Amino acid sequence: MINYNKLMQKLKEKGITTYIIRQKGLIPQGILTKMKMCSGNSWEEIENNIKEYNEKEDNVKKGRVFAGGDVSTKTIEDICQLLQCQPQDLIEWEVKLNPELSYESICERDKADTESQDN
Repeated sequence: MINYNKLMQKLKEKGITTYIIRQKGLIPQGILTKMKMCSGNSWEEIENNIKEYNEKEDNVKKGRVFAGGDVSTKTIEDICQLLQCQPQDLIEWEVKLNPELSYESICERDKADTESQDN
């Protein structure tokens, strides 16, 4: 999961408001919304933001689901150029590791599948 809290702080420090962003077309609105949803003081806060959004009655009725704040590396680069900084100045990134997705687990499943086909 990516936390854009550092980006939001940097924008605030530079006096760049959402109004200015929209007025000057600095960051596409959809991207800005993703980044705002995935910004918080903790990972739990971000997870709660997403959960609350996905459970809002209006969003449920309209089939709106927010899965995460993934944006392209090109967008991150563009924002870095705009703010004259590096990606680590804008984002925190934490991957919750799932052992079932490891290379070893994949190999074990492949081996088990091959053995079951041989029998």
